[in-house]
Amino acid sequence: MEVSTYMFAGVGVALSVLAFFLKKNKLELDKLNEIVRKLELSDASKAERMNYMVKVLEDRRQDIQKLFENK
Repeated sequence: MEVSTYMFAGVGVALSVLAFFLKKNKLELDKLNEIVRKLELSDASKAERMNYMVKVLEDRRQDIQKLFENK
């Protein structure tokens, strides 16, 4: 079987189409990774605020208990 230029052209086209779709998927994954990173940072800051609020509320609860114990 003789390898013709058409076979090389077909393989070249197939490889270029494959490379195009791989690059397209990589760009989409990069976008999604950036979105996930932003969400993780946002979630971490919200969790820190919630921990701080719980601590403040617990301190206030203890202060109120002390006020009523002294009466």
